[in-house]
Amino acid sequence: MSALIPIADDVWHVDGGELRQPGGVYMPSRATLVRLRDRSLLLYSPVAIADQTAAAIDALGPVAHIVAPTRIHHLFVAGAIARWPKAETHAAPGLAAKRPDLRFDHALASGAWRGGDELDVEVVAGAPKLGEAVFFHRASRALICADLVFHVTRPRNLRTKIVLAIVGAGGGRLAQSRAWRFLRRDRAAARGSVDRILAWPIERVAPCHGEAIAIDARGLARVVTRVYGGTPPLALAP
Repeated sequence: MSALIPIADDVWHVDGGELRQPGGVYMPSRATLVRLRDRSLLLYSPVAIADQTAAAIDALGPVAHIVAPTRIHHLFVAGAIARWPKAETHAAPGLAAKRPDLRFDHALASGAWRGGDELDVEVVAGAPKLGEAVFFHRASRALICADLVFHVTRPRNLRTKIVLAIVGAGGGRLAQSRAWRFLRRDRAAARGSVDRILAWPIERVAPCHGEAIAIDARGLARVVTRVYGGTPPLALAP
């Protein structure tokens, strides 16, 4: 598999290989790379990047933004900063306090990215232990997320397959972990965030764990029921 995987015009997955978890479980990891109109690049959720892959990224344009989108997606941020020291860094709410050793220039917040019209951001409310910020790239209609949903179609081994099934993200389909039921502390706030995400004209989803997939907002609404605490109305619309 190529280290850079095209998703749409100016959007790529960066394959970070599989992260070994306790018990011999392996979780695929992917960063998402977006080329902005000024030809600079935004790197969402950095992974381990080899020199050859970094050269391929540099050939696309300068990395100007490094995004750590949740309070747990930060393991490879230091390496990305070391490789692209001129890039601005953006942290999920609460991450800067958790990782004071890392340089973060900006805190992520919901709204239009930097006040422009290329990207929208929604920090999923009501789940402060994660603080996930999802991005929507308007030109490609791609939803870029970390742990909001998983799409692991080829688990490495039986243990990985079993664990994914236990957490509700198995079966080789786009799915949401049951962990969201415990991460969600404020149901109303979480529902507001999901409703705003589903209002975007989504045509595809690029998760950090697994392959990108073509899906619209109505289809996604049937998947994000655990963070929503029920079925979003869009999923029930005729």
